Amino acid sequence: MRVVGLAIVCLFSPLLAEGQTNVRLGGGPAMPVGDLADGTETAGPFLVAGLAIPVDEGYFLLLEGHHSRFGIREPAFFHSNDGLASDADRTLTGVNAGLLIEGIADPVGFYGHGGLGWVRATGRSNRPVAGVDASSGTSDHSFMFVFGLGVNLTVSDRVGLSLEARYNHARDVFDKSARWIPATAFVKIQL
Repeated sequence: MRVVGLAIVCLFSPLLAEGQTNVRLGGGPAMPVGDLADGTETAGPFLVAGLAIPVDEGYFLLLEGHHSRFGIREPAFFHSNDGLASDADRTLTGVNAGLLIEGIADPVGFYGHGGLGWVRATGRSNRPVAGVDASSGTSDHSFMFVFGLGVNLTVSDRVGLSLEARYNHARDVFDKSARWIPATAFVKIQL
């Protein structure tokens, strides 16, 4: 039992070392491109939370969770025969892991990252028909990859700000590929 405890401490102690691991929280608008742009609004919200774990000087293992939502603008979804408004959207929620390479940010630096992940895509619509809500939905899962480039700004020893543009690509959701480009502002906090 002591061996297992020692192994756990050795494995996680670099993560808990002061000033090592970064928590990244961000959000911003995302623009659908390609097949995903057909019938969707021009932009939707993108939220992301992640952990950057140091591997070597300037290299981090990046673990992230993200969520995007796009409204559907197809006319059939806007009004029923009774003229009542309806609600429809597409959401993409997933996780990814990858490598983040960061330059020295004193006070400004650049970084890039790339990785693989998994995404769950859902489509939902509520169409009022004769006073009754008729709901429908779809759900798909797919592998995805992500690439991003950004600028870091050091605010203090423990806090930084980042602006980033990234490219997300899910291979097979909604019977086609889904691609979207978020522009994200991050707060980065060193633990």
